[in-house]
Amino acid sequence: MAFVQVRNLKLAFGDRDIFLDIGLNLDSRSRVALTGANGAGKSTFMKVVASLQEPDSGDVVTDKECRVAYLPQSGLVHEGLSLYDETDKAFRRFHEMAAELKQTESDLASDPGNNDLLLRHHELHEALISSGYYNRDKDIYRVLSGLGFQESDFQKETSQFSGGWQMRIALAKTLLENPDIALLDEPTNYLDLETRDWLIQFLSSFPGGLLIVSHDRHFLDAVCREVAELFMGRLKIFKGNYSAYEKRRKEELTALIEQFERQQEEIARHESYIRKFRYNANRASQVQSRVKMLDKIERIELPEGLKKVKIAFPPPPDCGRIALTLEGVGKSYGNRKIFSGLDLTVDTGRKLAVVGLNGSGKTTLLRIIAGTGISFDGNVRPGSGIKIGYFSQDDEEARSSTLSVMEDAESAALTDALPMVRDILGSFLFTGDDVYKQIGVLSGG
Repeated sequence: MAFVQVRNLKLAFGDRDIFLDIGLNLDSRSRVALTGANGAGKSTFMKVVASLQEPDSGDVVTDKECRVAYLPQSGLVHEGLSLYDETDKAFRRFHEMAAELKQTESDLASDPGNNDLLLRHHELHEALISSGYYNRDKDIYRVLSGLGFQESDFQKETSQFSGGWQMRIALAKTLLENPDIALLDEPTNYLDLETRDWLIQFLSSFPGGLLIVSHDRHFLDAVCREVAELFMGRLKIFKGNYSAYEKRRKEELTALIEQFERQQEEIARHESYIRKFRYNANRASQVQSRVKMLDKIERIELPEGLKKVKIAFPPPPDCGRIALTLEGVGKSYGNRKIFSGLDLTVDTGRKLAVVGLNGSGKTTLLRIIAGTGISFDGNVRPGSGIKIGYFSQDDEEARSSTLSVMEDAESAALTDALPMVRDILGSFLFTGDDVYKQIGVLSGG
């Protein structure tokens, strides 16, 4: 059975320990959700398992027959080939075998009695037949269709697809490679509900092992049977689905927080006594005793991940009763009509969700409303005093990797909001010197 063993792994970035002597075993039966706070090292761990990053110490032992495929959460761009041809690259090892088979046939024509060539020809032929290589068109169609591509997209040049669709191409290739172990980092990030459900069904019959990072609880519950949690540099395994892990972990963290708070009260009492009687000669021995007690306390640390993001929208400026009006809005791409005759009035304070099948135009509609420059039929009229903000699924690509978090936030802030930028970043857990980090060094989350 194909396997990967991670043993005694250690890794630090500067003075920060990411992994402290951790280990994990994966094989073709594994269905593991990798979880942890943002910045805990989930993506880094996957890169180490995929042999894309060297640890400071420890081993990653991979069975020589084991094929590992890694899907990062973002950043892949395809160009130069059609969608079909790019996806067909998932079969490159079989393409190489087919080319060798053709060469073997040519060699046999001039040396028909060569037993070594006959044996190799038989091995290659059987391997290609059993792999389904000659029927791969059906597999490519099934996977691309399941991930939301239209058949009319198959011959489209890949550079024409947006960042979210680029990641769907990468996901399609990973699935079609049929690896022994697949490392999937946020595979549902760019999927709608219909496509996510298709992926769940696909992975339910996937013959290889899975290590998955995802914030989608339903997806993890449906696919995974174990949870591996990165917590303050350690890796702990929980049996059961993600919901069972969350319930058990909540109980453990509640107990940890209670222990932390009791310890903080104890430390505060000792420190108060020391401050009060530090210069009292009659209490010198008691003060020294308290100092020694403090030194002996093994401090309980709470990681940043236990803190919660607090999103609070500032009060909007005064505006009219109607926030948005759409009149006869339509959009087509060539002969393909996405939607037409769309009328909608949105009152101030109303909250709507846009849902629909793949390709029905959800993102297109939002881009039209946001005024991103896309051409369309009809009229979009924001109400009096209305300013529209737009956060897209491809927003990560718009962030300049050379700017600091602070600089990027300040570039978007209105003048009267500039004094609040530091506080707003703090509510999203960017504290201390984190605000001066370049965006390019941050994890995807």
